[in-house]
Amino acid sequence: MQYGSLRKALIKRLSLTLGLSLLLLIPLLYFLVQRPAVKAYDIDLSDATRSLIPSLQIVNGKAQFTFPQAAEDILRTDSHDNIYYLVLGPGEQFIAGDQGLPLPDPAHKLTKPLLYNAVYLDHDVRVSAIPHNIDGQQFIFLTAETTKKRQLLAFNTTIATIVSLLVLIIVSTINVWYSTNQALVPLDKIRKALHGMQHHNLEALDENLVPTEIKPLVQEFNSLLQRLDASAEGQQRFVANAAHQLRTPLAGVQTQLELLRDETNSQIHEQRITQSIHAIERLAHLVHQMLALLSSVPGGRETSVQTLVNISDVIRERSTEWVHLATPRMVDLGFELETVHVYGDSLLIGEMIANLVDNALRYSPIGSIVTVRCRQQDALSIIEVEDNGPGIPTKERELVFERFYRSAAFAAISGSGLGLAIAREVVYGLNGSIRIETPSSGKGCLIVVECPAPATKQIPMEHTDILATQAV
Repeated sequence: MQYGSLRKALIKRLSLTLGLSLLLLIPLLYFLVQRPAVKAYDIDLSDATRSLIPSLQIVNGKAQFTFPQAAEDILRTDSHDNIYYLVLGPGEQFIAGDQGLPLPDPAHKLTKPLLYNAVYLDHDVRVSAIPHNIDGQQFIFLTAETTKKRQLLAFNTTIATIVSLLVLIIVSTINVWYSTNQALVPLDKIRKALHGMQHHNLEALDENLVPTEIKPLVQEFNSLLQRLDASAEGQQRFVANAAHQLRTPLAGVQTQLELLRDETNSQIHEQRITQSIHAIERLAHLVHQMLALLSSVPGGRETSVQTLVNISDVIRERSTEWVHLATPRMVDLGFELETVHVYGDSLLIGEMIANLVDNALRYSPIGSIVTVRCRQQDALSIIEVEDNGPGIPTKERELVFERFYRSAAFAAISGSGLGLAIAREVVYGLNGSIRIETPSSGKGCLIVVECPAPATKQIPMEHTDILATQAV
């Protein structure tokens, strides 16, 4: 999924939310302002209706409505609307007022004050009807007024609401724009800091200058910078050490060839040729291991070469070359193999195991025992290489996995210091772990590699196959 501008997305979403809120607010504001004013007009109209009641009296059994002209003038006086009134006796008998004023339907069932809308003389009117009993007889008093001031109130209320909302929209829009830009200022500062950062000077970003929500991102980025810095330092050390390691055999070959050019003694001539060949072999081995190391790091080889690898098959394929290495040193090289699978690059896995076995054969004394195992335990595929040699001191068991690191205890034995580094990179590529332990015998070295077993259905285990070579 591709994301566009964060600023535009924030403004769009906040504006949409604000717009929907305002749409819901318009009728609410109109209702809250209009209703109390209309109610006040209705109260005044009902009070005017009640003012008619004292003017009606029963004299000699007849209803008489005495309403002074001055009082009627006051009733009908209004700057905007026309006021009408009507007094009806029992059976809707006309007593006084404006005839034809609309009655509630049905009027004879009116038992309590009522307000309603009607039309009178082709004008919309608001009518107040109040029933009143005098001497057991029901009379109806009505007042009505046209709706000009009510319509004017509705118009003014609408205009006031719209103007208020427009002001609110403008202020809110400015606030959304300003707040969004201010909220993104820390991101802009991060961008500028990253833009000015050089590969040779990776400085951590200041976590205290960013909001809480962005702080985890900055912390992870700083952690990444630390890893990149450590990786860059490691690459620099690798290049420097590689140059030194390559320079030594090359210088040796050059020296031997220069001496060989003027050498006349055939015996010394052969010695110098042999020494040159050994130096070239060392150089070839070093180059091979450096290429293997570069292939083992992430991205070193295409992921398409990863397949379901049978570890026991890989060990069997490489076992012949290990036997040839073990024979001159009279090392008892044994194999305890079960059918174990991992998902990865078979070439790199073979190189990883070869480096572990090569280390065991190289650093174990003559007549030692080296055993290569593979087995499955729960959801783990396990590879072990065990020897009964001098072992690796506990304090150095992490250091020996560093590139070109060589223990002082084994300085006299030729080596490049890349074997375990290659093994570690390959194991990490398999999402596994590698560690050095002391064998149960208490002597020697046990290297354990644990990798996740494939999630596919487990292939049945073969019987334990033991290959052993005893160099005599």
